Amino acid sequence: MSVSLKSAFRALPLAASIALAGCFGGGDPDPSPEGQALGVSGDFEICSYETNLENDGYASARMTYPCDLSGGPIPATTLTGGFTNTKEQMEWLAEHLSSHGYAVLTMTPNNTLGVPPGWRDAQFGGFAEFEDENSRNGSPLKGKIDLDKRNLMGFSMGGGGVILAAEEMGNQHTSAIALAPWLGAYSVDFEAIESPILMLGSEFDELAYATERYYSELSPNTERGLAMYAGGSHFHWFGNSETEYKKKFRTLVTAFLEIQLKGDTSAYSYFDGAEHEEHVEEGWFSAYDYQK
Repeated sequence: MSVSLKSAFRALPLAASIALAGCFGGGDPDPSPEGQALGVSGDFEICSYETNLENDGYASARMTYPCDLSGGPIPATTLTGGFTNTKEQMEWLAEHLSSHGYAVLTMTPNNTLGVPPGWRDAQFGGFAEFEDENSRNGSPLKGKIDLDKRNLMGFSMGGGGVILAAEEMGNQHTSAIALAPWLGAYSVDFEAIESPILMLGSEFDELAYATERYYSELSPNTERGLAMYAGGSHFHWFGNSETEYKKKFRTLVTAFLEIQLKGDTSAYSYFDGAEHEEHVEEGWFSAYDYQK
C-alpha cells in the first residue's frame, strides 16, 4: 500500500510511514554541495592507503581521503559491509565520500561470518584508529582529521554494529548512519542513542526487514531520519557495480554528512526542500520521515 509522502520535518505517524597511498580521480577541489547532485562524485581527487592501520577491532582496513588537504582538518566516517562482506565491497561508497571531502576508514571485521557485536567492535576500532592516524608520524593524515566530527556507518550486520556502538557511545560521536541494519536477536536501548542518526533501507529487503521498527524505537529527542527506497533489495547495497539505487543511497548519505560533519544546513534541502520534493515526485521512497 502506498502513502502520500509529507514534508521531511512534518511528523508522520509511524504506522503511515511503514505503509509507505595511491591517488586517482581528478578535478579541482570544491567540497560545497551547491550546484551539484550529491549522489555523483565530488571534485576532490582521492588518495588511499592500507598500511599502518592495524587494530584489534577489525581484520583489515583501507583509508580513503581527499588528496588536497589544504583545507583541513577534515571530517571522517567509519564504514563496514555486512555478513560475509569485505571492505572491498563497500568501495563504491567510500570513494564517493572521499571525493566529497571525507576521510573514510572502510573495514573488514575480524569474522565476516559473525554476529553484530563483531561489527560493533570494528566500529570502536575504526573510531579509535582516526585518533591514531591523526597523531602518527608518517601518516598522510597527521593533524588533518577533525576528531570532533566523526560519523559511524555500516551496512546490514554492519548497520547493527553501528546501532550497538551508538548505544554505548551516547553522545561521544557526532552522528551515525545505519544502512539496512540488522541486529538479529540482540536487544538495544534505542533511547540511549543521543547523537543524530539516519536509517536507510529497502522496501523489499529479503533479510534486514526491521529498519522501520528500529527507527520507531529511537528517542523523540534525537535528530533522526528514515528513508525506505521503493523497490529496493538487500543486495543493492554492496558490490561495486554502478546502479541507480547506489546513486540514490549516496545522495542521502552525503547530505546527512554535509549537515552533521560540515555544518552545511543548506543540505537539509535533501530532506525537506526542493531536492527532497523532486525525489518524492520521482518515486524514490516507500516510507520516509525526518525529525530535527
